[in-house]
Amino acid sequence: MQEAKITVQRMELASLLNLMAQGQLQIPRFQREFVWAITKTRSLLDSMYKEYPIGTFFFWLAPNENADLFREMSELNIPRPGPGQPVSFILDGQQRLTSLFVTINGLQVGSRDYGRICIDLEQAARYEKGELEDAGENEEEARIFVNRPPDNQRWIAVRDLLRNDNYSIYDTVPADWRPVFQKAINRFHTYPLSVIWVKDQGLDDVVDIFQRINQGGKRLSRYDLVCANLWEPAFDFRSEVTTFNESLAQQGFGPIDGTVITQAFSLAINDSCTTPAELKMETSDVRQRWDDVISSLRLAVDFVKANFGVARYELLPYRGTLPVLAYFFYHAPKSSISAKQRQVLWEWFWRVTLSERYGTTSPSRMAEDAKELRRLHKNERVNFDYVSKATPDAVARTTMTATSSALRNAVLCLLAMQRPRNFKDGSPISLENDFFSDLKKPERHHIFPNAFLLERGVNARSVHLVANFCFIPSDLNKEISAKAPSDYLESYQTSNPHFVQNIATHLVPIDADSPIWVNDFYEFVRVRSNLLAKRLNALIQDGPTVPLVVPDVSQRGKDSEIVTEIELRLRDLIDSHLTAVAGARYWNQAIPGEVKNKAKERIKLHIDKHPYESWEDYPPGRSRLDKVDVGDYEEIIRFNYSNFQSIFGQKNAFQQHMAAFREMRNAVAHNTKLNHVQRKLSDAAVAWLHQTLDRYDQRMRSESFVVENGTFEEPE
Repeated sequence: MQEAKITVQRMELASLLNLMAQGQLQIPRFQREFVWAITKTRSLLDSMYKEYPIGTFFFWLAPNENADLFREMSELNIPRPGPGQPVSFILDGQQRLTSLFVTINGLQVGSRDYGRICIDLEQAARYEKGELEDAGENEEEARIFVNRPPDNQRWIAVRDLLRNDNYSIYDTVPADWRPVFQKAINRFHTYPLSVIWVKDQGLDDVVDIFQRINQGGKRLSRYDLVCANLWEPAFDFRSEVTTFNESLAQQGFGPIDGTVITQAFSLAINDSCTTPAELKMETSDVRQRWDDVISSLRLAVDFVKANFGVARYELLPYRGTLPVLAYFFYHAPKSSISAKQRQVLWEWFWRVTLSERYGTTSPSRMAEDAKELRRLHKNERVNFDYVSKATPDAVARTTMTATSSALRNAVLCLLAMQRPRNFKDGSPISLENDFFSDLKKPERHHIFPNAFLLERGVNARSVHLVANFCFIPSDLNKEISAKAPSDYLESYQTSNPHFVQNIATHLVPIDADSPIWVNDFYEFVRVRSNLLAKRLNALIQDGPTVPLVVPDVSQRGKDSEIVTEIELRLRDLIDSHLTAVAGARYWNQAIPGEVKNKAKERIKLHIDKHPYESWEDYPPGRSRLDKVDVGDYEEIIRFNYSNFQSIFGQKNAFQQHMAAFREMRNAVAHNTKLNHVQRKLSDAAVAWLHQTLDRYDQRMRSESFVVENGTFEEPE
């Protein structure tokens, strides 16, 4: 007989707390805030004392491969599970159980001291006599558990009440309250807890269970779980993602889904982006790779914008293509991407899009594609043979209102790639942010106008077919209004000498036999669907018509050049000055430990991605300074400020200017704009740093001249 995957067990509080104390019952990393506030904890204790139900607990007996999913709980003195030790995870009830754990153990979590929670024996005695209800006291005044220092007479700390050696306290309790003291002990020791054990379930199923029971049937998003899993006081993943998305919005691409970003990190860290892989990510791994993965994502965004007509994130046929491209750029060597590699990326993108490859089970397929594309960096042959489903019938059925349709968005990308022009006057159509806000409005972007078709009995769904769409500026939309296509097109053909070339940028058939000249809507849909399907499939068969572009995101304008120059000069200054005052081996004695560790971690990650390099390429000293950032330069200088004061002067001024320079550097890294105040401060910081570094360089030249010539007078 097959063993049940779910069992129900009655357990006592002491047994559960003992499992936690031994590390056998853990909290999974995807849980959120793990301890209730003291007021809610008092209410929980009150319910247990009064023998009210407090709900069921759900535990997952995890297989060995998931034993490392626990959240570090050093503040609760919960040990890590031992090797081979069976581990169960709390899926529901973790706040109740951890609140009881910290209270009974008298722990302090942050500013909350749970050791102060006491039972008020006088109130408990009144409750037992029915006096609290009879007196009609308000809820707070009727509390049996309070937050105050114990006196071991009326107010007994819960941590002491449930100790094995509580007899000494019992002797200090007034005789009238001793029966209540004993009753409270018995109630907590014998309170029946209902536990549901989930066994033989994989992580995907368990996450689904967690989502359902913690949201009352409303699913918690995978992104929410990953953010909760990665949260640390010094690193808020969700906040970092928001900042990154703000920079993409300023570029005009728009914010991208958080899941795209978590998948990019998961691919970089685990070579997989399934839900279990994302939930296994450690915060330290994400922090170490943050700059590299985010830079790779920026490259992926710029690549699809420049080459595939993805003017906005909403037009991306499959969002999963961004993490895969980011993975490709993440593992790319320093040298530029070859034309052959770009050709493969082109074919992969359009085959994935037109074959609907990411329509189902996309995380596993994304990982397969990512690993296959990575082989390009080893000059291995890579081939994708996914078959296109972009048939004329499929195009003819697709509507503009189906915003999640890969085929719909592929058509829009195809049209954007034609660099559409206004077919009235030939001016370029700017596909800027606000242009995409009205794509679904009934009066916009229809070749056969909405009003024209409705007057002729065409149903609303057919009006919005993608075959009836083209990019039309708002002023031209208003001018066209409800006119028949044959009328307004004939007018523009007469007035615009470049009409044929301009209308061709919209892939609208206007040959003599085109049904558009007789206003035959359904025949036009058939003909244009054939044309669109043919052009879509030609993207795969014929390849790009122009060389593909790999945008350079490492240099973003003048600010980027300034930041790069100053960072380079700061690294050179640190190296030369510390070598002068501490010797060539300054790295070991003059560099703070945290900075050394950060450099080691980044070098290790770099070598992992570029196995043709080794630690010999990064000896302690100048080469390792290239692997730390602006904040680390500041930390190195502050750590050795007595040696650097002659260069930078007052320490406060140095710190103020470095803080402003960091703001500028972050703005460059995240492609965000400095506000007016930040701009003034960063400009002042740059001027100060340039002046300081110039003065130092001048001093070095003078000292070098003295050594060579024995005089301070430099030649003219």
